[in-house]
Amino acid sequence: MNKIMRLGIVGLLAFAVFGCDSPSDASRNKILVGPESDLQDDEDLQGDEQKGSSSSHGAIDSVDSSEDAGKVNSQDGEQKVSSSSRGAIDPVDASEDIKELEIVLRDFEAGYPDFDNFQSAAYASQTSAYKNFDTWVYPGYADNADWMARREIPGGYATYGCGNHKTPEYGTPVLENSAQVWYGEFRFCDEVDTLMRGFVHDLCSDAIEDWGSDSTHQCNKRCHGLLWSERVYITSNMVKPVLSFPKGEDGKPDLHEPNIAKARDACDNKYFEQWFTDNDLNKRSDGTLPLTSLDANSMGISYDWNNGGFYPLDSISDRSEFVSINPKYPNQFGPQSLTIYCPPYKYEYASTQNDNRFANTYGLCSEWLLNGGPRVGDAAINAAMAVNIIGLWHLRNAGYTMMGYAPFKYKKDAGKVFEFTSQDDLWVFVDGVLALDLGGTHLPARGKVDLKSLASEGHGCHAGDPLKDYCEGRVDDKGAWKDGSWHHIHIFYANRSSEGSALYLKF
Repeated sequence: MNKIMRLGIVGLLAFAVFGCDSPSDASRNKILVGPESDLQDDEDLQGDEQKGSSSSHGAIDSVDSSEDAGKVNSQDGEQKVSSSSRGAIDPVDASEDIKELEIVLRDFEAGYPDFDNFQSAAYASQTSAYKNFDTWVYPGYADNADWMARREIPGGYATYGCGNHKTPEYGTPVLENSAQVWYGEFRFCDEVDTLMRGFVHDLCSDAIEDWGSDSTHQCNKRCHGLLWSERVYITSNMVKPVLSFPKGEDGKPDLHEPNIAKARDACDNKYFEQWFTDNDLNKRSDGTLPLTSLDANSMGISYDWNNGGFYPLDSISDRSEFVSINPKYPNQFGPQSLTIYCPPYKYEYASTQNDNRFANTYGLCSEWLLNGGPRVGDAAINAAMAVNIIGLWHLRNAGYTMMGYAPFKYKKDAGKVFEFTSQDDLWVFVDGVLALDLGGTHLPARGKVDLKSLASEGHGCHAGDPLKDYCEGRVDDKGAWKDGSWHHIHIFYANRSSEGSALYLKF
């Protein structure tokens, strides 16, 4: 039974429960998954108009989902784009505040070599007392020379390993008020027996500076029972600190098509140049991400493990069950993941894991692995069908990248601080210069961008900065941003792990 037929059956299940239509058409594509990997034929979803749930979780508005949308034309060795108006540095009709992001989504097929590498587990399988490398028997791992080379200690892991609690030497600790940040899973939250995940100092204890040395781990804030907690690390300096921009027909930089570049090999970024560019390995969709009010003065989005995560390519019901692919973005590979931790080896805690509804996920993980595991595109759909409703809770399209862009006006007395949380890579650039680095596959990590601080240092207006030539009139005689000057934010996000997705943006 081919993938589209299986997905159609999943859609019929969803229709029976929610009264929603399902995707129906298919074509065959051959994709490359890297120069050292095998070629595989697989079936994928393609671009006929399809119907989905009207109540999409994380729904976004489509501008142009064609594969050629926004592509750059090359002439005489210089990059140029077709619309000269897109190069405007001072936008004409834009909102002064950030109320939505223009986005580019790029979807990757299961088996893409930089995604779902389980590096922490691979390291532990060689170094801990629970040695279990001989159980890494699922496709794409022990039978894959590229993955085997990356997990080799010390050489491969020293090059492509990720910073985490098992290998802190490869990462950068995330701090808040000079204290190490911890993240964990808790129960007995908000006075009822519910499960939540979050930062220890938000949900469990204010004393984060003593959390690591306190063997009793008192949890007496929103939650009152600790299930597990780990220190949070990121893998920093993976990207170069400045963007480059192709030129429009008017000679000005096209701010809608930025180029981000790799600075060094780290944390499974071997093919990084493919993540945020149009190529035969991904499917591109353009659109907008509307923001909602987070408080009286801020707009943004808030998705994490507790509310189902951020999956813009899917249509999801109010109960967080998969309904169909997002009909506004039919140019995608479809749902090929399950949002559970299901490493492709004999995992010692597999039988005891629950999701945020207290449902045990052991059976779902077993079905996923039985059908091939995280690197086999049909395996997640087959598993979701086999376990029915709990499968629909977790069936998602998790392997994608997103670039978001918006102009904004600096208001000197507003005291604006942009806030971000991501699970997996997130880089924030302001005026083409790096302002926040949350790189790597990691537990949710958060950071802030203080506009007053950027303004005082004249961020983006120094020698070598890509938009420096447009700083005249935007900075004062001390080099600081002028009140009312226009600036530009670019956000690069990669969802590379199937376990979950957390994305919090506050502007």
